[in-house]
Amino acid sequence: MPARLHPGVYVEEVPSGARAIEAAGTSTAIFVGDTERGPLIPTRIKGVADYERQFGGFKRHAGVAPAASSVVMRYAIDAFFRNGGTAAYVLRAITNTSVAPAKTGARASLGVVASSPGAWSDSLGVVLGESSDGDASRFRLFVVYTFPGTSDGVIVERWDRLSATPTDENYAKDVLLRSSYIRWKDGPVVKPAGPADVAGSSPLDTAIVASAAAHMMTGGTQGNADFPNGSLPGLLSALDEITDASLLVVPAQLGEADTDVVTRTQAALDYVTGRARQDLFCVADMPRSANKSTTEAASATAGYIRNAVLTTTNFGGVYFPWIEISDPAGVGRDPTLVIGPSSFVAGICARTDQRRGVWKAPAGLEATVLNSRRLDYNLLDAHQDDLNPLGINGLRAQPGGGNVVWGARTMQPSTEWRYVPVRRTAIFLRTSIYNGIQWAVFEPNDEPLWAQLRLTIGGFMEQLFRQGAFAGRTTREAFYVKCDAETTPEADQIAGIVNVSVGFAPLRPAEFVVVRLSQIVNQKA
Repeated sequence: MPARLHPGVYVEEVPSGARAIEAAGTSTAIFVGDTERGPLIPTRIKGVADYERQFGGFKRHAGVAPAASSVVMRYAIDAFFRNGGTAAYVLRAITNTSVAPAKTGARASLGVVASSPGAWSDSLGVVLGESSDGDASRFRLFVVYTFPGTSDGVIVERWDRLSATPTDENYAKDVLLRSSYIRWKDGPVVKPAGPADVAGSSPLDTAIVASAAAHMMTGGTQGNADFPNGSLPGLLSALDEITDASLLVVPAQLGEADTDVVTRTQAALDYVTGRARQDLFCVADMPRSANKSTTEAASATAGYIRNAVLTTTNFGGVYFPWIEISDPAGVGRDPTLVIGPSSFVAGICARTDQRRGVWKAPAGLEATVLNSRRLDYNLLDAHQDDLNPLGINGLRAQPGGGNVVWGARTMQPSTEWRYVPVRRTAIFLRTSIYNGIQWAVFEPNDEPLWAQLRLTIGGFMEQLFRQGAFAGRTTREAFYVKCDAETTPEADQIAGIVNVSVGFAPLRPAEFVVVRLSQIVNQKA
């Protein structure tokens, strides 16, 4: 405050008491499943290239359902980002029986291990050579990887002027922490390999070497070849610390039994329902029900809900049928692959959130399934008559719209949380308000605090109302925020509790559009 010494007008800025609430993100998804390689902790990625760099790429196969489940994750990530996803977390599914193979060079001068466990590293090798600066105390290291479906090793990383001295700025153990493939194993480097020791030194400049020229790693075990469903609940607990994601996807694996898909889906649904923050919505696959007629497949799919094989929740939505896509890793002319719809739908949710808001249903002619060739089954109205009341969202081929998502229900269609956008809007509000009022903790629990909370939350809700997030013509009809002596009686004040009551009028999708037509009959006067 300036000293008031001379006559005149003094202007002072006074805090308004309002604190802005930042809208929580709703388009980040978490993917859980088997990958070729990669870290064992939830890892954030921003695109397909980011995924390939850390977890591996397509795995070449014969066009039939591959035995290795790691095939599907690369396709799922691609479907998510192609359909509008902007960021995701990937949690690699792997069991404790997996091994990261180690390889000590034949000259007892090289010790490295794979950067992560799994059988992938049996295709990994290293080539040791002289440092480019000629310093005899340093060495050069080439990392060679034989990609699935190929026979020649490719140099994927080059590291030069490495040192085995811990105090050196290029100490190998520290430098190789940046490697996507290997880590340094403690031990002395007695002598770097000379030119005569590296039979493949000539092809190094062309980035191709024969695998035999490298010291190949052996002894790795995958441990997750079948991605055992029994380990999934414990695996999902690793997601507890992620607070900036909104969607959970556990893609169905290729070639697995329908019962295994149900087990996997149930574990994911149980996790989001029991999660303490209740801030995730699960987008899940129904079993493929392959080699059936459309009517038989729809009936079998409905049976999983009707017969309580799956426990329902309003924190998840299930989708059917599966989707056929072009397969860049397949063999033959124009290879294709059929995968579950969950990753496509998660991308569509992200796309819809960005264009229209989380309160818009991720369904309809705008919800085009991009990068799809055809649907595994061609659902008709009669099939959806059976599926829709059970909360199973269909994908349809619509005239003029292509393949689209044609359902927006949660798995509890008989409750007030019937629709996906209503539940996701509530998650969005819960997360945004929770994050936005942390400042209130330890503030004096009296009317000034209550007024600030009403002002802060009310301002946030009014902003959303103006964006069209709620039903109602006025703010009074659209939402309310209450925080006073009635919501926080004296007993709660003594216990250090302040209660805020927030309500909103959700926008529900126009699921049934009824048009009544009649003729106007000219009547004589």
